[in-house]
Amino acid sequence: MKNQLPLKYQLPLLVVAALLVAVSCDNQPTDSNNGPGDGEPFSHVRPPGSSALAFLQNDMFDELIVEIQYMPGYRPTDNALEELRGFLTEHSGKSDVIITEPEEVPSGGQDAYTANDIRQLEQEHRRYYTEGSVLASYNLFVDGRHTNENVLGIAYYNTSNAYFGETIHDVSSPALGPSRSNVEGTVLLHEYGHLFGLVDNGIDMQEPHQENGPHCSENSCIMYHAMNTTNFFENLFDGSIPGLDAYCLSDLQAARE
Repeated sequence: MKNQLPLKYQLPLLVVAALLVAVSCDNQPTDSNNGPGDGEPFSHVRPPGSSALAFLQNDMFDELIVEIQYMPGYRPTDNALEELRGFLTEHSGKSDVIITEPEEVPSGGQDAYTANDIRQLEQEHRRYYTEGSVLASYNLFVDGRHTNENVLGIAYYNTSNAYFGETIHDVSSPALGPSRSNVEGTVLLHEYGHLFGLVDNGIDMQEPHQENGPHCSENSCIMYHAMNTTNFFENLFDGSIPGLDAYCLSDLQAARE
């Protein structure tokens, strides 16, 4: 059964507010151009970045709830969710950020998932929706890969991200790769950066720094384009989760004003 917010007393919740994601984004337009404002219901099926100000400003929504679901065997680590909590607390315009206790959902039964597959899964499983002064976002960790096997995560709607658990586990091999919590944390933050409208895909750039689609030209930034493939973790990752560079921070500050 789908629930409308606020729902903080209906499921166990974990207060969290940080987000850093590293992977691919899906900016495919949808059939709906509905959005918040002047009596219009909030639409959760718009392109990533189209609700950036809803995330970054408090005048529409002063609370953010972050729903976490996962397929069997792919529960995100607590450390990754703490990174997400810190990121959202620092960079969103919300007075309160809540991350739900991760909830297991049935396997999708696929080796590979397209963005449209993920959209259907969200329709089946999502519980929290934006209502009143509470903005809701959705995150699903699936038990397979993206159809592009290098992709670790996608932002596919204006409030929704998905992460490809099998690929994440592969690049975070204890013997050869970085820790799984750091891979998950990086991907989470990167994808929320897309929901925030970075770079130039929902909020304006204060100075030019866009490269390879809605990504940052600075290789030290969490929004750097190379972070959308496994190559980043196999060849470029230094073991620590990157932050936002000065250009992206300036864009966020301007959007909040």
